[in-house]
Amino acid sequence: MEQNLPEPQAALPPLSPEPQKPKRQFGQWFLLVAAVIALAAAIVFLVLRVIDPPSRQGADEVERNQTPGLDGVIAENMPPEQLILADCLRGFKSPLDLQTVVTCDSSHNAQLIGTFDVEDGPDAPYPGPDDLLARSEDLCKSVALDPSAGIDSTWTYHFSRPSEGTWKQGDRTISCFLSLSEGSIRSSLLPATDSDTADSSEPEASEQKTEEDQNSGNSN
Repeated sequence: MEQNLPEPQAALPPLSPEPQKPKRQFGQWFLLVAAVIALAAAIVFLVLRVIDPPSRQGADEVERNQTPGLDGVIAENMPPEQLILADCLRGFKSPLDLQTVVTCDSSHNAQLIGTFDVEDGPDAPYPGPDDLLARSEDLCKSVALDPSAGIDSTWTYHFSRPSEGTWKQGDRTISCFLSLSEGSIRSSLLPATDSDTADSSEPEASEQKTEEDQNSGNSN
């Protein structure tokens, strides 16, 4: 009987799958490297702007409206270096921001009350932020204010002064602002007879708060 059985077939080895060819990932790596480089460049750019932001000396002159309407707006997006003494400002937050200049009999919350040039020679070394802060406070508090303006502790001094970078470019200007913490007024803080000049007499409100506003850019 065994002779009639079919011959056993030899066991075939299992077929091994062909090894998969590695996918070309060159394109993915290239995109990843490009993204990392772009991110690093963006971070460096932001850091440099914070350390020494570019000055706006080349900014176009913003035109002033000589006949403001009922809203009192004289100019919008005014660079700080184009402000003039006694300008009243609406929506003021910082001396370094673009400002909205309005008539002083319309609603506003801040005013440029004085500008001073630091009396150091053109080749004088940078005196340092602490020294300039002390000078700014003394100079700004020396401005004579209108006694009828009702200045009290709700007002805050802000100082715009040279940074080390702008000092090397010849910047010697200290600008003095007074702003309300809340609300607004419709009158000038400066005496009517002194609107065109910065007076250096004793301030009318010696117990006002001061707020340090470090000028890291051009303060003209």
